[in-house]
Amino acid sequence: MLILKKIYNYKEIVAIITTSFLSLILFFNAQSPRVSAVKADIADIVTFISTPKTWYQDLLTVRKENQILKESLVQMQLLNARLFHHKNENIALKGMLQFSEQSPLSLKPCAVVDLELTSSIQSIIVDVGSNDFILKELGVLDMKGLIGKIISVGNNASFVQLISDKNYRVSIRVGEERTLGIFLPTHGKFGILEGIQESIHIEPGDIAYTSGISDIYPMDIPVARVLTTLNNSESGFQEVSVEIIADIYNLNYVFIIQ
Repeated sequence: MLILKKIYNYKEIVAIITTSFLSLILFFNAQSPRVSAVKADIADIVTFISTPKTWYQDLLTVRKENQILKESLVQMQLLNARLFHHKNENIALKGMLQFSEQSPLSLKPCAVVDLELTSSIQSIIVDVGSNDFILKELGVLDMKGLIGKIISVGNNASFVQLISDKNYRVSIRVGEERTLGIFLPTHGKFGILEGIQESIHIEPGDIAYTSGISDIYPMDIPVARVLTTLNNSESGFQEVSVEIIADIYNLNYVFIIQ
């Protein structure tokens, strides 16, 4: 009753709306050039009004497509990086296999799983242990030279003290006369040779090798390259600075001497 009362109160407005609606229906259902022209004009107006909406929708679509393309690009970059890593790893493993086959030593290849260069003992962890017949005091090297020695052995992993550790010492021979000396690390990849007398001829570029007098290291493993020499008349010995040959900052795989 309330609705009917409101309709009755606004009967003139309702009548105008109803007649206008019916007139529009009748007009647009008519088949005449005038009606077609009006329809075309209305279509132009609607198209003009909806242009911003269409532009905005297209912008959102392009933005979404760009996001999808960026995500795909990132995925491809990660995949390429992974493939590049596998390629380099393959090359490294082939090199290790060839080195192991050519070496007169009995070598156990292993992977480096952790590297610690900031603690009191500079060390690495390798993925072999007592289950692989690894023992303490075994020498460790890479394809360039001496890396260090095993100082602690677990079932499946072992600690290796690096040659760059301040407490590391190794007996060496250097020069044409194969003079005995001691290698001591100083900082980073650098160190000194002690016990080289002034009378011994040593030049920059000479290689210091393990002496072989230790039970840990076989002889003739490259240890360090001579950088400079300086005679010290007071002590009677030379001051010999050297650089470690092994790549201690890029250790992925190493060999344990068994």
